[in-house]
Amino acid sequence: MEYFYSWGLLFVLPFTIYAYLRSNKDEKIKMIISGIGFGILSIIFADDVFANYWEPKYLINGIYIEDFLYGFLFAGILPAVHNILRKKHMTGKFKINFMLIIVYVLVLVATFFIMSNLLKLNYIYPLSITPLIIGIISWIKVKGNLVDILLTVASSIFITILVYNIIIFIYPEAISNHFALNALTILRVPITEWLFAICLGVGCTYTYEAVFNLK
Repeated sequence: MEYFYSWGLLFVLPFTIYAYLRSNKDEKIKMIISGIGFGILSIIFADDVFANYWEPKYLINGIYIEDFLYGFLFAGILPAVHNILRKKHMTGKFKINFMLIIVYVLVLVATFFIMSNLLKLNYIYPLSITPLIIGIISWIKVKGNLVDILLTVASSIFITILVYNIIIFIYPEAISNHFALNALTILRVPITEWLFAICLGVGCTYTYEAVFNLK
């Protein structure tokens, strides 16, 4: 049961497959690129960020394949949600906005420096606030629709609640045994995971379009 992080990912997989099958070619590329990007970031931050937040058991110690899969599966679903629900298709020239990428990197560095080094907050907070800020910048840049963001956030929360409740039904001690910040839960989901789900939903809605100059 202690390997809940590994088998818990299986409950995210059906949502990702469904979103992928419902998407057109451009949206499938969006899902793959977004998933790979977030998966890589999850591995990069695995040691420093997650060490003081929670302690999951990995199938292979020192190889964070679960972190990559979490990022790939979860961040792969969300970017396609509003396209699927509103039957929207991306338009514009597929051209990388390098200046915007630099801005996003600066946001990442500044947020972690201020919240972790200066304010001494747990790493889960800058990890959540960073995609929130990036998502707002992306929304403004592409002149996006607020309804799309709300749909993506709602989907992110729904999947998070469902997966956590399934995991806790099978392994009731998952939170108490593995989370450092587990004092408060809502619907069996740690409050910090609510924050992360909301911020990730905002960050995933329009960031791809903003980076590649699409609408």
